[in-house]
Amino acid sequence: MKFKLSKKQLKYALELAIMRHDAKHISFRNKDTKKFINESKTKLSEDMKVDFQYMAHFLGVIGELGYSLATGEPVDEEIYSVRDSGEDFDGVEVKTITYMGAGEPELKIPVNEYETRTPPKTYALVRYDRGRKEVDVLGTITRESFDKHKKKKKYGAGKPLNYIVPLSVMEKM
Repeated sequence: MKFKLSKKQLKYALELAIMRHDAKHISFRNKDTKKFINESKTKLSEDMKVDFQYMAHFLGVIGELGYSLATGEPVDEEIYSVRDSGEDFDGVEVKTITYMGAGEPELKIPVNEYETRTPPKTYALVRYDRGRKEVDVLGTITRESFDKHKKKKKYGAGKPLNYIVPLSVMEKM
């Protein structure tokens, strides 16, 4: 399910992302920012005319907004000083990707996150196309099915180890 985002929706997502980011204590606010840097987030920060440090939260909100548009459920606007429960909607954690290449989209969960957080019932995979300003809700997968299909993958030197599943094993939305 694709949705073209308006300037108003993009502004909303950026404002909520900045509030979420800035609510974190300065001692750990940018702890993982460099670990997750990539060309897409760098270009996105340039497009949005905002510092790179906000891009992880911005992409998260964009994914939540897409899921909200697909399901009619409201985006959780509560601001947490440490972190939320890991669920973006009741029983659902949304993961947002920006990959637009020829290969199959993948849902990735960092191994450390997977092993330390309370598992959601379902993961949703959303993709953001910054050029078209479109969000595409690609699919969902239960935690049980994720566990059955997950493989370990690292996306580059210095990047975290992830569990991944391809879109082809997920339920289309």
